[in-house]
Amino acid sequence: MLKQIYRWFCYIGLHRYEKIDINFSFGPGGSTETVKCKDCGIKKLREKR
Repeated sequence: MLKQIYRWFCYIGLHRYEKIDINFSFGPGGSTETVKCKDCGIKKLREKR
């Protein structure tokens, strides 16, 4: 039941992300992190703040 609720949240765009990889760098590029949704598996690359 709870899994179905989380999948519904993914459908409307509310994901539960976990960090997969973090890359540190100096300069204009900055650091990035790769995150993955625990429920639907979508991956995103975002700038670390």
